[in-house]
This record gives sequence, structure tokens and C-alpha cells, in this order.
Amino acid sequence: MSEPAVLDSPAAIDAHLAENIEPWERGRRGVRFVLCDGRNRVHVHYPVDELPVAADPADCAHAVSLVAAALAATASDGALLVALTRPGPRTVGDPDRVWFHTAHEVCARLGVRLIGVHLVTPTDQREIVLDDAL
Repeated sequence: MSEPAVLDSPAAIDAHLAENIEPWERGRRGVRFVLCDGRNRVHVHYPVDELPVAADPADCAHAVSLVAAALAATASDGALLVALTRPGPRTVGDPDRVWFHTAHEVCARLGVRLIGVHLVTPTDQREIVLDDAL
């Protein structure tokens, strides 16, 4: 059995997402929660597929809360990476911003360390940063 991936740098995160999100998944609207331990070692991917085009903040908060609460209950020093998949360009849109803000708010409230929020499209992937979300 191989060692789990360690998401300790932007390059490691990019490589992990590129390796673990299949080409057919990259064009579907979904979110993938990557649960890690205190040393950012990947333990499990939890994908949610077929999201609506418009992101409802309450639905996003509910989804992030379920995963973050479970992580907090099982690994008090654990971390979460959120990867959004969808068709279209790498340009950050309003639904991506909703997920970004919601992930940050929920993780802060629950005391879960958020590694980041990434956007994965059929042709590209990138981290969503605060400047994108303003």
C-alpha cells in the first residue's frame, strides 16, 4: 500500500487533484471534499455530484458543515480541501465565490483548518483566492 499524498504545497495540491479527478468528472458540476490529517496527509475524498448551476448559500453551508463537523469529530487537527468541478473556463464566477466564502466561514466556525478552495474545469485547475472572491 502506498503512502497517502501530503498536500503541503501548491504544487502538491495541484498534482493530487490532477491525478485524482478523472477527466469526465472535471466537466460536471460537483464539489469534492478532501479530508486530511494534521500533517495534510490525504485520508479520503468525498465527492458530491450534480450540483445546480446556481449555488444556494444555505445548501453550500449545509454540505460543508456536514463534512467539516465529521472531520472535527474524528480528527481534531484535521484539514479540509474543497475542490469545485464544473464545465466552462477557469474564470471564477458567482457560484464559485459562494462556495469559497461558505467554506471559509463554516470551517472557521467549526475550528477546521481549510487548506484551500480549488476550481477544476475540463481544461484547467486553480486555487480560488480572496482576490477572486471579492
